[in-house]
Amino acid sequence: MLTENQRRLWDAYEAAERRAPRADKLLALNAFLDALTLSPQSHWEARSIAEQVVDHRLDLVIRRPLFERAVFPALLAGYRAHLPGCARWLAGLADQLRRSPVCREQLPFKETSEVALLGAAIRDDPADSRSRERLIDKMENQLRYSLHELPAGVLYGMDGASPAECVELEEELDEFCRLVEAGWSGERFAELIRACRLHVRGYRDYLLHREQYSSYASYLAQLPSEGS
Repeated sequence: MLTENQRRLWDAYEAAERRAPRADKLLALNAFLDALTLSPQSHWEARSIAEQVVDHRLDLVIRRPLFERAVFPALLAGYRAHLPGCARWLAGLADQLRRSPVCREQLPFKETSEVALLGAAIRDDPADSRSRERLIDKMENQLRYSLHELPAGVLYGMDGASPAECVELEEELDEFCRLVEAGWSGERFAELIRACRLHVRGYRDYLLHREQYSSYASYLAQLPSEGS
């Protein structure tokens, strides 16, 4: 909880945020953050702010000093303690995290992305439906994007996938299947899953035998049609 002085400084910052010039906003914010260092136990308050912004769309700008000096340390402590919600709120603040190398380097290398943090949120709390729905949405978009350039090929990031990256994509697809089955939405994504399974495996096979085909489109053309 905030002390009386910290609460006064926070209220002053919120007032400045609504109508003061940017320089005055930052002065008020830094005055609050300087006072906050006197009581690290105020982590709960920072987590509450993150929850309100991420889960309840509170109209509050989390400026970089506020993120780096108060919100991120609070969420990092909760993330390390596997407290429900903290990984989800970090995921919801992924834009701030991307802009802050000093914060990103405090997380495990493979858990700095929004998708990875949402996965961590579900591991910490399997009943976290918000994280599950957001993760399904993010992974669905990634999988659809991977098929975006068909019949030229399967994408991995901005480039065509390599055989090894096709294996990674299939592992991601397996994880996506587990998520949607646990959420009783497998039928909704059946066509996407079928297409991804076909093309991720097919494109890998094509790459491994590329000398036999002029293009992936020609590889597809020689596949037996369904029902034949």
